[in-house]
Amino acid sequence: MSENPTPAPAATPPEPTPTVPPASSPPSTEWPVLEEDAPSAAAASSSSASAASPTAGQSSLSAPRGLKYAVDIVFCIDVTGSMTPIIDQVKANALRFYDDVQSNLTAKGKNVDQLRVRVIAFRDFAADGAAALDESPFFTLPDDLASFSEFVDGLVAEGGGDAPESGLEAVAVAIDSPWTTTGDRRRQVIVVWTDQPAQPLNPSVLPADLASRVPPDFSALTDAWEDEQGRMGSSSKRLILFAPDGPGWSDISGVWENVVHHPSQAGGGLSEVDYGTIIDSIGNSV
Repeated sequence: MSENPTPAPAATPPEPTPTVPPASSPPSTEWPVLEEDAPSAAAASSSSASAASPTAGQSSLSAPRGLKYAVDIVFCIDVTGSMTPIIDQVKANALRFYDDVQSNLTAKGKNVDQLRVRVIAFRDFAADGAAALDESPFFTLPDDLASFSEFVDGLVAEGGGDAPESGLEAVAVAIDSPWTTTGDRRRQVIVVWTDQPAQPLNPSVLPADLASRVPPDFSALTDAWEDEQGRMGSSSKRLILFAPDGPGWSDISGVWENVVHHPSQAGGGLSEVDYGTIIDSIGNSV
């Protein structure tokens, strides 16, 4: 008679895997697909009949066949003394900016027919008076690259007094820019670089030639941004903030639409990583 086999020991239940909360992630640089980005039924039908499906890596925001994109970018740059590292980096990157933006757009499957840039350099009107703001015209790239680089090279980080600075005035002037009216699709992008909070708007400290271009308070500035009949298109505008979580900038990112806010650190300057984020943010905003 055979012996009964020894029963196997009961299986030990696996220990539960601890749940690890996800790490906080930086602000997304992706923008929602807008109605104007979707081709019309006729355009979609024509495109599908004449072209193969997009290859991997191409963006769904690529302009339908035959449509032209025109992109305007306004850089609002804090040029107070604490921003010396950023100014030096901007100068170093000015010559390669066009190539970097175009390479980023190409990698996303986007085609831009016209790219223009302009610069608004700002300090503090209370401390620096008329020297608190310097603005360039729009430069068409790459044709005006030499003029663009010359203007950027002339920027000097100085003045500003104590924090905060006159960044909201610079945004107001940027909103009032002479934006392009060409192209079938347009993008109007404002990029702010600063390491300080923003002064409240104060018309009494502005030179006469700027008083009519700057709203009297934050509420009126918000109205200028949100105005569907204003200078900027309701669906084409973008605002990218490299600015502290502080007065002015947090107010904007908490209320305004089509804004991405990357909090900056006072005195931190602009690293190569920051520059790459700027280029990618611009590419995602088109």
